[in-house]
Amino acid sequence: MSVTIAALDFWTLFVNGVFGGFWMTVVGLMLLMFIIMGVLGRISIYSVTWYCIMFLLAMTLGYGFVTLNVFITLALLIAFFFSWRRYFDN
Repeated sequence: MSVTIAALDFWTLFVNGVFGGFWMTVVGLMLLMFIIMGVLGRISIYSVTWYCIMFLLAMTLGYGFVTLNVFITLALLIAFFFSWRRYFDN
């Protein structure tokens, strides 16, 4: 029996210890980011939502969900285009 102690082993901390699964960890960290940035940090809910979607995109890129990656990337690009267009129209 070997005992491994890792100081910054976030996989063991979040997936095995706190949330219990990879996707539950992703959703839990998104909720935690939403609370810290949106509620406590007073960043706009729109911006926090897009930060959480970018985090979800990064997690799905690593996990290998190609179809979901395409839809999330298209949503991010469309939102960026409309934001850019509105910024320059004003």
